[in-house]
Amino acid sequence: MIFQHYNLVDRLSVIENVLHGRLGHKSAIGGAVGYYTEREKENAFEILAKLGLTEQAYKRCDELSGGQKQRVGIARSLMQEPRLILCDEPIASLDPSSSKVIMDHLSDINKTMNLTCICNLHQVDVALKYAKRIIGITAGQIVYDGPPDRLGSAKIHEIYQSDEGELITDVG
Repeated sequence: MIFQHYNLVDRLSVIENVLHGRLGHKSAIGGAVGYYTEREKENAFEILAKLGLTEQAYKRCDELSGGQKQRVGIARSLMQEPRLILCDEPIASLDPSSSKVIMDHLSDINKTMNLTCICNLHQVDVALKYAKRIIGITAGQIVYDGPPDRLGSAKIHEIYQSDEGELITDVG
């Protein structure tokens, strides 16, 4: 799971937060004393390198930018060896440049690791650019389920229960 507000332990280092992704695979004692195998440590550093965070490995998480924190969250989730990644508004708190970096990483993870990423997004333009499939939900009901290129303005307005001209995505 990748969270909107990162859910990192700020006083711990990046590498410690990433290794915490393995806690579900540890005994209570192993987790409490912070025992990690050499292979787990190597894997953590490989993931950090893939996400461009090698130089931040020993920094405290409270010293990082929002985009860096989100990449630490992604690394932590990858340490769990998931079959599926759930992303709750992974770019909601980020500037447009950091948002692109995060979405590019998630797209790369999807392609290179063959991991399904399900993202809850409110940025329609981002969903249209990155998604292979969009599911639009209104009042708990699915009102659209299909490819991005078939999601038209009328359906977007139905999803957001809005009139023409009320959304930032409206042109003109």
